[in-house]
Amino acid sequence: MKQVLIGAAALAVVALFEGLFHTLAFFSERRREELRRRLQAMGGGGDAAALSLLRQGRLSAIPALDELLRALPVLERLERLIEQAQAGTTVARLLVVSAVAAAGGAALGLAVAGPALAFLLLVAAGVAPTLRLSAMRARRDRKLSEQLPSALDMMARSLRAGHALTAAFKLVASEMPAPINLEFGRAYEEQNLGMSFDRAVLQMTARAPGKRDLKIFAVSVIVQKETGGNLVEILEKIAETIRQRYQFYGKLAALCAEGRLSGVVLGVLPIVTGLLLAVINPRYSTALVSSPMGRGFLIYAVASWFLGLIWLRAMGKVEL
Repeated sequence: MKQVLIGAAALAVVALFEGLFHTLAFFSERRREELRRRLQAMGGGGDAAALSLLRQGRLSAIPALDELLRALPVLERLERLIEQAQAGTTVARLLVVSAVAAAGGAALGLAVAGPALAFLLLVAAGVAPTLRLSAMRARRDRKLSEQLPSALDMMARSLRAGHALTAAFKLVASEMPAPINLEFGRAYEEQNLGMSFDRAVLQMTARAPGKRDLKIFAVSVIVQKETGGNLVEILEKIAETIRQRYQFYGKLAALCAEGRLSGVVLGVLPIVTGLLLAVINPRYSTALVSSPMGRGFLIYAVASWFLGLIWLRAMGKVEL
């Protein structure tokens, strides 16, 4: 009964923090929507104006808290991660969510097993929001690479028609889907605001640090601007190279699919087996939770399962 009360209290605390978080987010978003409506009423193009004018620090939406958090240099990495993932959040909100998740995981671990499992769940739940942002950044980077050949072809056609390079950037920003239109649109806006072309293109690559294709494009454009050459041919060659590389990656993924599927089956099998044992013979399974030795075996099994998943994932990767 005591464990049930502890679990209920932990859920109540998590629900309280979630309610406060969503209440503050509601008032913040309402103020932002009001400002967006005013910009639309002024006739400047709502979304574009909001993109360029509603630029605020991602450490916190509250100015005082933003100034306080900027005293901690370590938070700048989280700020860059949020910027690169294009997540609609702030560092302060990310820290609050991580703290609430860590507290909930620790309470759940104490209620189920003991301090050891509570520590594991605290660490896992605390880093989960940051890992989710890393996954969002990786997804966005892959999407950028997939869209880049089409964007380069569009730029090549624009240049062949006699348009300037900045006009080709604007064409990609207006015609291509997200997220590549946002990157080219920001580079175009930064040039209009007086930033040099080289710096605008380099900042575009900094927002996608894992994309070598975008860096190749940026270096090619900057070098061509300084030394001259046939930019249309360069863009077409880069687009063709990226397409051929992705065709090769597709063939490689098909050849490695069996190993990845085996890893998924081996990862899911212990969970399914444990659930079946809990349903078929509950008395046999409760010993893992009720006795100290059983909890030790359970913690060891969870840690081994997690390390095994990492090992299987590493074995399925192909270094190129």
